Amino acid sequence: MALPSDRDTVGGARGRGSMLIFILLGVAFASGCGVRRGAPEGSPGHVSAANQTCASLFCSPEEEVDSDGKCAPSCVCGGYAFSEPRYDAHDLHALRSWRLLNPAETASADPFGEARVEEDHAPAYCAAIPVDASPAARTYRLESFPTERAARSAGGQITHRGRCGACSSFQDLAAYIERRDLNRAGRLCGLGGTFGSKTQLRCLKKLGFTDACAQIWSYNIDNTRSECMGICTATIPTKHKRPDGSLNACLACDEVNSGPMFKAVAGRTRRRSGLSSAIARPCLDAEGAPAVYPVEHYYFVKAGERRFHSTRATAR
Repeated sequence: MALPSDRDTVGGARGRGSMLIFILLGVAFASGCGVRRGAPEGSPGHVSAANQTCASLFCSPEEEVDSDGKCAPSCVCGGYAFSEPRYDAHDLHALRSWRLLNPAETASADPFGEARVEEDHAPAYCAAIPVDASPAARTYRLESFPTERAARSAGGQITHRGRCGACSSFQDLAAYIERRDLNRAGRLCGLGGTFGSKTQLRCLKKLGFTDACAQIWSYNIDNTRSECMGICTATIPTKHKRPDGSLNACLACDEVNSGPMFKAVAGRTRRRSGLSSAIARPCLDAEGAPAVYPVEHYYFVKAGERRFHSTRATAR
């Protein structure tokens, strides 16, 4: 799993290793799905004390994991409540019917080869702005804003928290929604990297990603292979969860070494988009603020139809 928790996919080692090593690494990544309740404060994926007020951890409905607490595709934490909608084929078709006028460009070089970046916690929101909503055109553009209010004042509908990036398009969003657990598919793509980066990239594109999004996923897989190969092969016997529910060493390695750069380039992640995954994650961050951005992905619909809205924290 080259992408941890929020990103939810798999990887292997940079370069040409034996097929066995790649298979073992894929197994190691697949086994790392877990929750970090009880992990040391400040460690990757730590479940803060603030989450004791939550009814469950956040994960896809297919998982229904019980690890020192329940797991559900919803967050109910005191005055904050959000339930992920159950999107269907109609919703996916609607997303894919829109054409982005300012798509992200592919990177000219591997961003992981640059200086390591720290995760940017500055407030930012990626909003979709309709350009021509007529059935014959259905075009939109993406723009980053410093506040939710600024996005809405510009006529935008927020699609995820954080700046827009390589994976912010509706096409990439549909791929995230359609494949709740990208572990298996991503692991196979990582194994394809044995035959070269082009094979790996083609595999990722077949998952439905745009060129730019597939590229950053591929670079992420390569980086995790390079940084975490030894750690991940050593964690092959590790089950989905440790007794304390913490991420295993493989996932923690990926989260530290690949996570910040991936988020900086991709923009969209699952929790930033209000989407659950196979890995149970905390609803609140260390400060007690929502870690899962409450957003529903219904865009530019007419009055009376299901409307997109950023579902604000609900008072209870």
